[in-house]
Amino acid sequence: MMRMVHTNGSLAGRFLSRTPTRIAIAGDWHANTDHAVEAILHAGRRHADVLVHLGDFGYNFTRAYLDALESALASQDLVLGFVEGNHENFDWLLSQPTTSDGLRPVRERIVHLPRGLRWQWGTVRALAVGGAYSLDQFLRVEHRSWWPQELITDADVRSIGDAGPADVMFCHDCPAGISVPTMQRRTRGYPDVVVQESERNRVRLRAIVDQVRPRRLWHGHFHHRYQSLLDGGDYRTVVDGLGRDKDPIDNNLVVINLSDLARHSAASDVLAR
Repeated sequence: MMRMVHTNGSLAGRFLSRTPTRIAIAGDWHANTDHAVEAILHAGRRHADVLVHLGDFGYNFTRAYLDALESALASQDLVLGFVEGNHENFDWLLSQPTTSDGLRPVRERIVHLPRGLRWQWGTVRALAVGGAYSLDQFLRVEHRSWWPQELITDADVRSIGDAGPADVMFCHDCPAGISVPTMQRRTRGYPDVVVQESERNRVRLRAIVDQVRPRRLWHGHFHHRYQSLLDGGDYRTVVDGLGRDKDPIDNNLVVINLSDLARHSAASDVLAR
């Protein structure tokens, strides 16, 4: 049975309870403490009110890593919420108790945003959908360096899609239908069956997108900052990919105004800026 705790008035609960003016969004950190701390400080300098991380956040979630980030977040009075990537210790992460509002705190200022979590900031409806396929899975050890829970499942597609629309999605993987600039380079040399399995996860994410129809979607995983337009036929979604740790901070982290996500903002307007 899932254990639950309460976050009323807590720092963790601020992720949902306070409507931010400016949102920092970061790509993969791979538990790189120095880069993560610098990214948090950069978010503070950019006057962000909250930080959303797009997965491959903590890997084995060591005490030293989490404590260093907690200290940096406190120095900027920030709370960080992260979706799961594919390189996370899911056995540890999913054993942590969830809160009554669906968050999974791992420190006072660091919370996991479980797959399918929905929340609203002002008029903006947000959705977290982490997970991706590890191309190098066959080189890793199950439950030690990769975890089966990394994949979006058909059950996820049904339950998340059935819950209705959202304005923005925060993901680790990129939905099918988008050609990420680094995709061919990243998949070169891997067996066809591995690449096909990776694509199946992207197809499942696209099935969620087709039902949710967000105007904006951010993802990590492919370690490249770019922007593209997903044409769903009767909807359009602006898709932004972000870079990884060791990249320049401005490739790995962006700060946006919540007002730019308001429902009147059309996808064509975003791409024209």
